[in-house]
Amino acid sequence: MKTFFSVLTVITGTALTLALTGITPAQAITFNFDWNGTQGYSATGSFSYDENTAPAIFSESGLGQTQVLQSLNISFFDPFNNFIAAYNNVVNGISTANYFQFNFNTNTQEIFGTIDFGGEVAGDTYLKGTINTNLSLYQVPQSGSDVSVDSSAGTLTAQAVPEPTATLGLLLFGMAGITSQIKRQSKH
Repeated sequence: MKTFFSVLTVITGTALTLALTGITPAQAITFNFDWNGTQGYSATGSFSYDENTAPAIFSESGLGQTQVLQSLNISFFDPFNNFIAAYNNVVNGISTANYFQFNFNTNTQEIFGTIDFGGEVAGDTYLKGTINTNLSLYQVPQSGSDVSVDSSAGTLTAQAVPEPTATLGLLLFGMAGITSQIKRQSKH
């Protein structure tokens, strides 16, 4: 019984501390996106930005400090779903790619316009084109022109990732523990 009250005190204290000190969840909102080419190649990725400071529509391009994006990564797969390559085009608000292009409407939650995600040097892979027109997956050879290995009509689907609520989760976990303790003690 003493252990039960110790656990209850710790869980309740932690939950109340989090709730009463005004700790708020992260302000970043994260979206996952994916693309499928007509030849079976695919891409998946995610990006995040601060939803409290982002304008309704924003665009990012080039190397260096971004205006809104906090992160953007992308991974490419062949028609057999074998991993080809992955790139972190934006890390902690810094774009790492010279040719990077991204446009997003926060109201409609849609990527739009011209995009360019991925690598840019020999041996790299990148996705480039105009949303709802044509998106092509390219591979950069050691010499010569970049090679298009797949394309599609330009659909790039973005979906918001649900944000976990830490305090609610902790309270539910605590309630489950309390219920379990009560059931155990009632059996003895």
